[in-house]
Amino acid sequence: MDERVIKKSTLHNEAESGVLRLQTRQAAPTIGLAGGGGLSGRRGVPLMVPLPFLLTGAGAAAIFSLLAPWVLPLALQAPGFPHVLALVHIVTLGWLTMTIMGASLQLVPVIVVSPLRATALLRWQYPVFLGGVTCLLIGFWWWQTWLLILGGTVIVLAVVHYVIVLSRTFARATTRPLTVFFLIASLVYLCVVVSLGLTAAWNFVTGFLGVETEHILLVHVTLGVVGWLSCTLVGVSYTLGRLFLLAHTHDDRWGRLVFILLNSGIILLASGVLSGWMLLEWGGGALLIGATLVFAGDTRRILKARQRKRLEVTQYHSLAATAYFALVIGAGVVILLGGWGTPAVMTALALAALVGWLGQSTVGYLYKIVPFLVWSERYGPLVGKQRVPLMREMVQQRWTWASWWLINLSLPGMIGAALAQQVIVLRVASGGLALGLWLVAANLFLVVWHLRVPTKQSAQADAREPDTY
Repeated sequence: MDERVIKKSTLHNEAESGVLRLQTRQAAPTIGLAGGGGLSGRRGVPLMVPLPFLLTGAGAAAIFSLLAPWVLPLALQAPGFPHVLALVHIVTLGWLTMTIMGASLQLVPVIVVSPLRATALLRWQYPVFLGGVTCLLIGFWWWQTWLLILGGTVIVLAVVHYVIVLSRTFARATTRPLTVFFLIASLVYLCVVVSLGLTAAWNFVTGFLGVETEHILLVHVTLGVVGWLSCTLVGVSYTLGRLFLLAHTHDDRWGRLVFILLNSGIILLASGVLSGWMLLEWGGGALLIGATLVFAGDTRRILKARQRKRLEVTQYHSLAATAYFALVIGAGVVILLGGWGTPAVMTALALAALVGWLGQSTVGYLYKIVPFLVWSERYGPLVGKQRVPLMREMVQQRWTWASWWLINLSLPGMIGAALAQQVIVLRVASGGLALGLWLVAANLFLVVWHLRVPTKQSAQADAREPDTY
């Protein structure tokens, strides 16, 4: 085979995944990944550790989009209705947390240049967490409190194991870039969030929280959306954003300020809600708005520092998500402090936060992470032996852009319809979002189908393998 074809294929794939390699001894690390490395390998993490999480997350997003046209109108009248709570947790646990768990188990060893630790039970992380989430969702949908408690307990066990794995990995790492500090903070929030969730499940049975129930639930939501999910995605963006744009001259100065403002704001706001001190709530809200503005400005700095001038759909998802992040934090603080949280307003805010900011961020990164994992597993060993596809050729590019437009045209319509309480418009716009998210899921599953595509070497191996049936 022509060596030039092999070399060109390899270089294109490295560029597509944002790989920056040190070419000389004098070259310094240039981006957030420790040691100047990139997504150049899985560092001993088997494919079947992160991949089921990522595919389940995409599937949960598709399921959410099918239920949304029928359940969201209920949220306009009764946000505490069981079907509404089930839909919210499909997004927060089934889509977002599932995706983040899978991505972090793959990315953390690369970020800290160290293998995962305490992995004896890692193979059980996915089935245990999936089982807990399934029980919880069924419990919400049919309002079975024993399933809520069972699911919540299993989720807590899975989260404890996940936190132990990442905590021990961070503790024994020799390098800790900025992203690691965001992830450490987010793990603390995750522990608090699941503990409060399980507490709320017990409260459904015993009612022991009394008048404090509303405050506990508000802190549960705040720490879940802004603490666990947002803190994670902001931190990861300082690695993946620079990585995919080749923005190796970007530094951490503004990022450190974002970390301080964001976490100070979260702690003050949650403390104010629990204690009833308005001054703490106002101070926390102001810090969160400041963190959002600095993060938006830092995103612009990353764009200016990039070497890859042409933006891909991943970056357009990130830009749209950042705009929604600024909208959600600004509007959310005003709504909370002003006491304007009507069901219609909270439904619109939830759509902007969960789908516009958090959901879009994960979709954009999945277009990079899943093809990299599959390409490394399926085609990496074949480089130099036969022609292999480029990573971008594994993704249906027209589908990515179609889904981007469907999501970002439908979502504003859904938010506006929720605010105006127009049920028909809400359902029609939800149909567009459903088509967009199903295109995302189908695209990713087609990428994974490459694992089943026979190659010359695998066909020869299959022919040599004796029939055991």
